[in-house]
Amino acid sequence: MKRFRAPLILAVASTLVALAVSPLLSPLEETLTSAKYRIRGEQRADTNIVLVYLDGEAIRELGGYPVRRSFYALMINALTEMKAKVIGIDIVFEKPSFEYPEYDQLLVHVARASQRVVLSSYFDSLTRAPTMNDAAIEQPDAFSYPQVANLQLTGSGFHAPFESLREGTRGVGQVNMQEETDFPLFVELGKGVVPYFGVELLREFCDAERAGVSYNGLVMTLKRGGKLIEIGATNGSVDLNYPGRLTSFAAYPFLEVLKSYDAVRAGRTPSIHVQQFRNKIVIVGVIAEGTTETKTIASPFDARFPVLGLHGVFLDNALRSGFVTKIPQWLAVLLAALLGFACASTGLVLQSPSNKIFPPVLLVGVVGISLLLFIVATVILPLVPFLVVGILSTIASLYYKHRYVSTQLRTALSEKEQIAMQLSDREAKVAVLERELMNASAQRTPDRTDELLEEIRKYKAEIHELTSRRDDMEEAHIADASSSEETGEFEGIVFERGGPMQAVVDFVGKIAGSDATVLILGESGTGKEMVARSIHTRSGRPAKPFVAVNCGALAENLLESELFGHEKGAFTEAIKDKLGRFELADGGTIFLDEIGEVSESFQLKLLRVLQQGEFERVGGTKTIKVNVRVIAATNKDLKQLVSEKRFREDVFYRLNVLAIELPPLRNRQGDIPILITHFLRKEDGEMKMSRNVLDNLQGYAWPGNIRELESVITRAVLLAKADKRTMITMKDLAEEIVAASTSAVALEDQILESLREKGFSRSAISETATELGGINRGTVAEYLRGQCLKAFVEHTYDLDVTVRYISLSADPAVNERVRKKIQEYLANISEVVSDSRPWEVLKPFLKSKMKNLPQKYHSYLEQAAEARYRRVWHLE
Repeated sequence: MKRFRAPLILAVASTLVALAVSPLLSPLEETLTSAKYRIRGEQRADTNIVLVYLDGEAIRELGGYPVRRSFYALMINALTEMKAKVIGIDIVFEKPSFEYPEYDQLLVHVARASQRVVLSSYFDSLTRAPTMNDAAIEQPDAFSYPQVANLQLTGSGFHAPFESLREGTRGVGQVNMQEETDFPLFVELGKGVVPYFGVELLREFCDAERAGVSYNGLVMTLKRGGKLIEIGATNGSVDLNYPGRLTSFAAYPFLEVLKSYDAVRAGRTPSIHVQQFRNKIVIVGVIAEGTTETKTIASPFDARFPVLGLHGVFLDNALRSGFVTKIPQWLAVLLAALLGFACASTGLVLQSPSNKIFPPVLLVGVVGISLLLFIVATVILPLVPFLVVGILSTIASLYYKHRYVSTQLRTALSEKEQIAMQLSDREAKVAVLERELMNASAQRTPDRTDELLEEIRKYKAEIHELTSRRDDMEEAHIADASSSEETGEFEGIVFERGGPMQAVVDFVGKIAGSDATVLILGESGTGKEMVARSIHTRSGRPAKPFVAVNCGALAENLLESELFGHEKGAFTEAIKDKLGRFELADGGTIFLDEIGEVSESFQLKLLRVLQQGEFERVGGTKTIKVNVRVIAATNKDLKQLVSEKRFREDVFYRLNVLAIELPPLRNRQGDIPILITHFLRKEDGEMKMSRNVLDNLQGYAWPGNIRELESVITRAVLLAKADKRTMITMKDLAEEIVAASTSAVALEDQILESLREKGFSRSAISETATELGGINRGTVAEYLRGQCLKAFVEHTYDLDVTVRYISLSADPAVNERVRKKIQEYLANISEVVSDSRPWEVLKPFLKSKMKNLPQKYHSYLEQAAEARYRRVWHLE
């Protein structure tokens, strides 16, 4: 649970900040919502809605504003005769006209005769508490909605059409807005209820009685034929879903409609067809700027969208059930907190650059989901809380991780400084003792020599332990030891160019094209099956099957059935015919692994297939002939088995046409860094390794060969990642590897002491390798080279002193052998050093001289080379 504490705290803190700043960022949320509309694009509004508008040009032609009421009467009459279902007039005719009373009478008469007119009204103010201004007024039936309850708003200062006009219409609706786009569905007025203008138009269009309209404060319902229309409300109002600009509706100029009506009456062709209005909701309103009835709002598609269009949007949403659904705030906050937790967790857990890439991917995913929800389901998922929480959580987690890593780094550096001081002290003491030891050896005082050697061993044990701790904190530059120039790749096999595997790869390339039988010899885990597959891939049969069989894993009776197949009824479990592996491999290659494990009787059955390519299934009599290339492999010495009469000689010679012997990993020192790099990239491309780990892996005997190395790397990567580390250290290695490296005396010191005891004789290196647990002879030789170069540098390039230090002997013959060995190493360095080229140009050529040399000695080789370049020393 502790691992989730930090991301949880960061997510909660980011969420609280987002809640605090969300009101300030509401304009940003509106911008993002508008962007969603624009991405979705404009849509055609419901065709049951028609808008008729009075623009500035029409008002000028009709004598200015306000337009005489006789023109509205003409429009109502025209729309009535064109069979409009409902006519909504978004003009408040509050007071009778004293100048033109005849126009009022005409308007009242036409509206009463039409029986389909709905007029608009408005309140001076809306409040959440009841007011007494109109409470005592008995309201007419037009405001009686018995099924409407739980109203949130009360109106005061009601402005309605004059009484005789109101009595002659089908209904009156208010056009007040709480916010820029929120129309309250119902407003309480005394003992009555005033519906929104759009609600009243919808009720008339659906032929619903007022008693058939219900509202409980959350949902309004009414029926249209047999279909129930439900409109959800938030705080008494709805969230509109804009189909587009005004042009997304069927919208016509006021005068154009009247002219089309006159054309129809006169028998002429109208510019607007009469059918455009039949059985439709027609809303008439003013959109000319500068008039009292004209108000515009900023919509996602239009910065000056007229309120006349908002009524159309409401009706469009109601008829299509297309209102916007907003995610509740509590749910948005919870989801944002979860996103913050995810961003913080990835920022803390993942390594760079993944921890910087994944949180933005999450945020982009949330934006995509929000957009998809809006386009598909008209659901608005607010983005600002997610963006704020996600960005803050990511930044906070990265900062937290930076602080944590910095603290760890400072601690590590402090520990390294302490180790360095202790190392310097112990090395200084060893240097004094070694000089005294050299003098004692020259004076031939064995008692003092033994005493000094014991004291040196004690200090070197401490140095070994301190060096191991230091090197476990420093990154190994594996790439330097496995550069692309030195790395070869052959059908998935990685190896050191010029190393022991180079000959194997070259030989495979030569023999792959033939059909001759191949015998692969090598210890378990050396990659025999990979070599077999590479032969198949490079052969003339790559498109044909490659069938592998582990002969040692099957009992003899099962092996025969597995290889040759069986007939139905051949034995109790043989309920149907089965193809053998040889038949399955027909035309391709069969790989017989662990061939040395099969019995002599089975070898005889195998011999016929090898000779003639023929066999019979178990329980069968039909001879089957196949064309199969056989590749066999074993970790046993087949020649020895033949001599012991445990393997048939004739089978051996049939298998041993082309033989490949794979070297064990302990004999492939140059391949180890290359294989480590390969396995690290395979497991985790960002994982590093300490110098101590690399040195110990290179010094290990690897009884399980490559398979064991891969298992060790896989385990180490898992353990390091579990501890949230990016570097493998000694504690991630298997016990047997750690145990092999925890000797009180460092391996290099063990090697040097053993060689001294043997007087650096011709066979000393091989004997030392055997003595130290069967390590590779090349490992011993390279550690000796490293020790000689280190001593040469530390003794200021004095060859005589270096010889005496390495040999610790007064015997001239021993010293001469050591001198020749050191001179050989120095001559090898001199091969790449030339006075004619700059040192920086020469440095890269030293990499070839560092091959197989333990990494801890690379710096000494480079220092010796540079000193040779500067003419500090020269060969005699």
